Amino acid sequence: MGWKLVCRVCGSEWVLNVSYRLSDFRGLYHFCRVCGKNTFHEIVGSV
Repeated sequence: MGWKLVCRVCGSEWVLNVSYRLSDFRGLYHFCRVCGKNTFHEIVGSV
């Protein structure tokens, strides 16, 4: 199971493969490879 995340700064999308449910969260901070820094990522849905 994975979760589709979108960077709020640049809009890049990626999938975070974890087994726990992220739907309880509004988003999370993660290192964005495009921006080159920790940015807020919104959780779009599960994949």
